[in-house]
Amino acid sequence: MLGITVASLTKTTTTDDLFLIPEGFEGDIQVNYNVAGAPRLAKEGKYDVIPIREDGTYDTSNPDMEYGTVTDQYFYVGQDGMRTPIPENCIHVKGNGASEIGSNITRHQYLKVTRTTCSENFRVWEEETDGAR
Repeated sequence: MLGITVASLTKTTTTDDLFLIPEGFEGDIQVNYNVAGAPRLAKEGKYDVIPIREDGTYDTSNPDMEYGTVTDQYFYVGQDGMRTPIPENCIHVKGNGASEIGSNITRHQYLKVTRTTCSENFRVWEEETDGAR
């Protein structure tokens, strides 16, 4: 007799991430999950706080990202700690991936932020306003 088991990896229906990006940053962002020795994500209300480093990366020991409807918020953070919201048309959500070393699986979340080519095309397709890729 064959038995089938269906298990849900996560019950999250919204992503609820709060990205804190260094003021003036423009380029690719990579968040790495399940990184041994890295800090767990702090919480602000229902949001997981992801403080991006100057090089556009952040590592956390949280085993995985949340999945579902994207409800993320994005802010530039100045040296004084002041937050400035980043318009949605300046953020391109590139997707997710994973890498494996031995039995350790590290999950990756990829974004791109721009200050100079904000547009609906950038948000959806990551196209520059002059059509370059």
